[in-house]
Amino acid sequence: MMTFYLDRLLALIEASPTYSRLTKKAYRSDVRHLCRHATALDIPSLRRYITLLHTTYAPTTVARRIHALATLFDALVAERSLAKNPLKQIKKPARPSPKLRTAFSYPDARRVIDTLTDETTYAFYFLLLHTGLRFSEAHQLTCADLDFTERQLFVRHGKGDKSRFVPLNDELTDVLLRYIETERPDGEFLFLTDQGRRLRPDTTRKQLRQASEVLLGRTLRPHDLRVTFATTLYREHQTDLLTVMRLLGHSDAKTTQQYILPSAEVARSSINRLTPTKHRRLV
Repeated sequence: MMTFYLDRLLALIEASPTYSRLTKKAYRSDVRHLCRHATALDIPSLRRYITLLHTTYAPTTVARRIHALATLFDALVAERSLAKNPLKQIKKPARPSPKLRTAFSYPDARRVIDTLTDETTYAFYFLLLHTGLRFSEAHQLTCADLDFTERQLFVRHGKGDKSRFVPLNDELTDVLLRYIETERPDGEFLFLTDQGRRLRPDTTRKQLRQASEVLLGRTLRPHDLRVTFATTLYREHQTDLLTVMRLLGHSDAKTTQQYILPSAEVARSSINRLTPTKHRRLV
């Protein structure tokens, strides 16, 4: 029975026009894991499976997997391969608290990137800091995605297969032009090693981590650059939230707000404005 559901779920994932390549990869992993550990798509079996998830994975991973499976089960119901969605009759796990994001100022992030000696890695992270792109979005950029005349780049592989244009500032334009003219070998993708191969994600992440631990004594991750981009635009350059949301490729302002870290200075000045017009006289 589970073999039937495995085949149907994998087919539904592959046929979906709305799932991105990375989403399909994650959903396939979720489905295979389910079919290895669950004996049926019924309430008792799924309760045991959810207990297994809780003992194995972090709360955010558990919540993501259950949401993915509930979505896929709805598709099975729609095609009548499943009578009812059993997950709708099981109490969902409590929504995990928002992940505490690490605050890195623009100057600190810039100092770390400036220590990178590999020109390709330097250009890659310089772009992340000044565009807010996700690691995967920058990794899939091609030369055709750059428009130096209009000073913008085209993100064609955004999350959820959403595309967008992101402007390039003058300094980033100079960095990219210098990299393309002097360092980049021939090939389709923008960021290539000296051997003409695409950057290895694990090696590229390691270079940033090591540089930040030496310079700052803490780990700067690629996604932290996205947070720094959003926070700097909003806090220091007074960019409106809707613009930041569009630059990041978000469809919900609530998601963007999680990327804009609180500022102690903003909080302090806000409290100081709470000055009463009259003071109560102490007796």
